[in-house]
Amino acid sequence: MILKTNNLCKKYQHEDGQVNALNNVSFEVNKGDFVTITGASGSGKTTLLLTLAGLIKSTSGQVQINGFDVISASDRKLSEFRKDHIGFVMQSFALIPYLTAIENVMLPLTLSKLSKDQKYKKAFNMLQLVDLENRKNHLPKELSAGQQQRVAIARALVNSPTLILADEPTGNLDPGLSSDILHLLKKINQQENITILMVTHSPLAAEFGNRKINLINGEIN
Repeated sequence: MILKTNNLCKKYQHEDGQVNALNNVSFEVNKGDFVTITGASGSGKTTLLLTLAGLIKSTSGQVQINGFDVISASDRKLSEFRKDHIGFVMQSFALIPYLTAIENVMLPLTLSKLSKDQKYKKAFNMLQLVDLENRKNHLPKELSAGQQQRVAIARALVNSPTLILADEPTGNLDPGLSSDILHLLKKINQQENITILMVTHSPLAAEFGNRKINLINGEIN
């Protein structure tokens, strides 16, 4: 088991009253799983993903990743843990526009003790994995949307994470590019044995998971 949540709750105060974004969410994830998280808009999908990573503080409950207690950890410990164990793939790509593809992939290695050559080699290997090594010196604006997302995936992988958290990774892509990215994530999941949790609104994308979680009003259906 790589991830476990127990009675995870997140409540917000709104002018119209209390919002239960997550309500007693409990589940387990094994190493090598590809878990898709679906649900209507406002069902709590992104809140769940961000809470698992400790980027949002839960109201109550437990989250453990590889035995690490996400909920009780200090901000410094959480930051260190995320750096070493979690890769993020977002809908917006979040690439630095003035850095080349390989420089963007190298970013998570900035604080590592690797030499510059070692960092470059690791980043290049990740670009090879996503079939983009021939675009390593291109800026994001010189890449298609699908290629930019491939760079973002390579960046998420460069620290050899235990877990990838992907939030609507195909949300800004047309159907053809979406399929390419989903097949790439599946390949990474199977070949590299990296566990993936992916939030998606797409029924087609959800079929790529070997496990599915559906949220309705903050609860697992």
